Amino acid sequence: MDYAIRFLACLLKWMVIVAVAAVLCFSAFTMAMNVSHIYVLVTEGMNTRLNVAVCLSDEVELPKFFAAAAFMSDPIYEKRHIYSDYDMQGAVSEVKVTSIHALPWEDSATVRLEQIVESVTGYLPIAKQTPEQLADPNKIPAPSWEDDSSYELELQREGDGWKIVRLTELPKDAAA
Repeated sequence: MDYAIRFLACLLKWMVIVAVAAVLCFSAFTMAMNVSHIYVLVTEGMNTRLNVAVCLSDEVELPKFFAAAAFMSDPIYEKRHIYSDYDMQGAVSEVKVTSIHALPWEDSATVRLEQIVESVTGYLPIAKQTPEQLADPNKIPAPSWEDDSSYELELQREGDGWKIVRLTELPKDAAA
């Protein structure tokens, strides 16, 4: 009898150890999956947002990344009129994610990032040039992007994925 109780106690101890290890592994896997999904969503979403702002793509792509309220109230689209007369060819930006806070059991996450626009390429078409501009044989480039910014994004889980529900530009001194 004493042998059976010791055997069951040892078996129970190892079952608890295996169960705790399995829960830790599952939590780590879920957290890594969430963080990687959030990282891809945020970087692609911010690049798509920039492409829409400089008239390279249409707004139909934004709902893949942003909730409707987040991109409808985004102040970046006020700059869209700057590039509306130009034939835009490209925009290169680097999105540096500085922190991601996403726990496996929560339905919200917070991301801080910095978006650096390296170049915006486009030219004023001949049909929209003034006579003075037509006299110059050089192409007239689009204005450069002047606004590298840091942001804090709030994400919400929607089904199996995530959506950016709030985008807040951080003050210049809070970039780090």
